[in-house]
Amino acid sequence: MLPVDNLKLRDVEKGFMSSKHIFALFNTEQRNVYKDYRQLELACETQEDIDAWKASFLRAGVYPERVTSEGSDENGSDNIMHSMDPQLERQVETIRNLVDSYMAIVNKTVRDLMPKTIMHLMINNTKEFINAELLAQLYSCGDQNSLMEESQEQAQHRDEMLRMYHALREALNIIGDISTSTITTTMPPPVDDSWLQVQRSGSGG
Repeated sequence: MLPVDNLKLRDVEKGFMSSKHIFALFNTEQRNVYKDYRQLELACETQEDIDAWKASFLRAGVYPERVTSEGSDENGSDNIMHSMDPQLERQVETIRNLVDSYMAIVNKTVRDLMPKTIMHLMINNTKEFINAELLAQLYSCGDQNSLMEESQEQAQHRDEMLRMYHALREALNIIGDISTSTITTTMPPPVDDSWLQVQRSGSGG
């Protein structure tokens, strides 16, 4: 277990060849943080991971180091002091978690409702078109009888399907005739030639 009493955290500058984000834990009373280490450095791949770790330490009572500049005015100092208020930091973290949870719920709800909304609009628009505009557009086409005529492509496709149907039926009839007209007979029983062996043995004696 790592005691968090008098612990603070601060950012550590990245090295020349390092791409990781680093922050350190240190003791405000100049004591060792863990065994012989005055500070513990933690490295993460992304800034989001750093923010998550800092938020976890904040909930545990480990707050960032207060950094003040000599040229800052009183208002700036007051803002820093207020931003480092432990109770305020907890409230901010709580609000942040609630907002994240709410946005996740909103995202899931929108993803669930979007397909249903699209289908609802498509069906309603189709119904409105059929009830309001379809009949008028049919009458505006001129010759209504030609609307129900079969196109040349469909007629050709229908004839091809009929030819294929009749060819398959004829093939099935041929296969059926072969199956019913073919006669199979069983093999005859073996011939009993034991009497020949008896005669041979008698003539030899």
